[in-house]
Amino acid sequence: MIISGKIDKIIQVNKDITNVILLKTRKKKPYFVSVLFYFHLSDVIQKSYKEEDFVKIWFRLRSNKRTSPVGDKYYTDVIGEKIVLVRREGLEIKPLLNEYNQRVKNKYVNNTTGEIIHIHTIQEAIQNNPDRV
Repeated sequence: MIISGKIDKIIQVNKDITNVILLKTRKKKPYFVSVLFYFHLSDVIQKSYKEEDFVKIWFRLRSNKRTSPVGDKYYTDVIGEKIVLVRREGLEIKPLLNEYNQRVKNKYVNNTTGEIIHIHTIQEAIQNNPDRV
């Protein structure tokens, strides 16, 4: 699944988990979505993203059951698996176009420098920092 929005807050929960709070709107009313990034991707969030960035995030849902004396309760987390920068103040980021002037899906380019903005993935993050425990 995919969600996009503006980063309202980046909270480092601990050394292995970063919580990205997205600001979204529906019917002109704001609401928030919390997305958790673990281990290698948590490091990428801390280094490459900042509040006010507009991003696209690929995620999965994970529910956990917790048993208590009053019965079972279920909690669902949104786990980020990929992220890409779509817009940042001060940068002119545009969708990448192919030779037929058609938009390339999920690819963006910094129009000022010509640099392609790549998608940060778990696999790429692990390859770039294999020594992280």
